[in-house]
Amino acid sequence: MKILTVYALRAEAVALDTVASPHQFIEIYTGIGKTQAAASLAFALRSFSPDAVLNVGTAGTSRHHIGDILVARHFVDRDLQKLPLDCVSKTIDVTDITFGERLPSVVQGQETFDPMTVSTGDSFVMSADEDLGCDAVDMESFALAWVCKQERVPFLSVKYITDILGQNSVQAWADKLGNARRDLQAYFHRYL
Repeated sequence: MKILTVYALRAEAVALDTVASPHQFIEIYTGIGKTQAAASLAFALRSFSPDAVLNVGTAGTSRHHIGDILVARHFVDRDLQKLPLDCVSKTIDVTDITFGERLPSVVQGQETFDPMTVSTGDSFVMSADEDLGCDAVDMESFALAWVCKQERVPFLSVKYITDILGQNSVQAWADKLGNARRDLQAYFHRYL
């Protein structure tokens, strides 16, 4: 299977080509935010024609712990969520696919297959009030899931928790990137 691995930043990248796997991995870096993510992924889908898309990156949370790894299949656009319009897609669910079905979330060292939801928006969330009841917050996942849904390409997002909303700063996120790469590398070696 040809898997397009999508990162927002090179600093979040994991060496998936070192994982003993029958899959071929192609990686791209989209930049931060929904617009860059969607445009970059749309171009990459046309260029590489992958069988599936795997988004790997970091996220904040108010419900989990630093170091937890969440596998998300539900996505909310927190910017659009504020609009009182029913005609706007504000959520995406990709549970109807089998890609990545064996990948568990690892919460406080325990495997779980509970459904995880990521809230996506074009701002770095600093307050727990902005999480919309989701497991994690980021700046790209919803846009990536939306493009994949439109193009009928299986999508999955794996997020490493680097910061607790309302307790950490952007600097805390930057300080955790090394841990994120190391722990995600170990995760994919074990489960992929």
